[in-house]
Amino acid sequence: MGSRKQISIVQQTVEQIKKILFTSGLEKGQHLPSEKELCESIGVSRNSLREALRILAATGYITLEPGRGAFALRTKEFDEDEDVITWFAQNEVEVQDYLEIRSACEPLAAKLAIERCSSKDLERLHAIHAAFLKAVESGDKQEIVIQEGKFHDTIIELSQNKLLISLFKIMRSRTIDFRYQSLRLPNAPQDAILPHSRIMRAFDLHDGDLGESAMREHIKLGIYNYRIAMIDAELEGGTPST
Repeated sequence: MGSRKQISIVQQTVEQIKKILFTSGLEKGQHLPSEKELCESIGVSRNSLREALRILAATGYITLEPGRGAFALRTKEFDEDEDVITWFAQNEVEVQDYLEIRSACEPLAAKLAIERCSSKDLERLHAIHAAFLKAVESGDKQEIVIQEGKFHDTIIELSQNKLLISLFKIMRSRTIDFRYQSLRLPNAPQDAILPHSRIMRAFDLHDGDLGESAMREHIKLGIYNYRIAMIDAELEGGTPST
């Protein structure tokens, strides 16, 4: 019972911070109140607040800067009623630009991460992969987005290439939007299981070339599924012209 109560408190804290983001006039990039101020205004412990902030960072509402605090990344809610195909059609050029950069950089990040990661890093990545599988099995949408994001973000971090890491930080907002929308495509979470498992196998084998290839194929599959969904919607008359 205690665990369920704690989860409820954290989720309520998430919603309270969202209200601050959406109704207080904060602009993207602006600093949120301090942890002390948030704890006092919401009425929660620092541990509950920090867990809520981690969830909001993982799902793209805020960014967390060590030593500096939390900053607004989104100032309005994701529109769950918005048709995913409509979103992709309306953002076609930006999506194409993003996919081109990701296709070039993320396979390299996987190769470097495999070559440079420690056994402790590998354990952490396995734990994230296991959490993703559990989230897909249970159908927990929020947790799917969190763990899928952690998987890719951790690989980029483990590349230890500061320029690559900085590049993906610059693309953070677009990455979050694309990640959220792409995981709403038909069977997208299930379709990510095998590619993630192949990438993990490359890590276990300490084979950077295999990891690079597996990540490239993972991204290609995502692009293929996105294009198929767009074509299907067009054939059904559901895609607005762009």
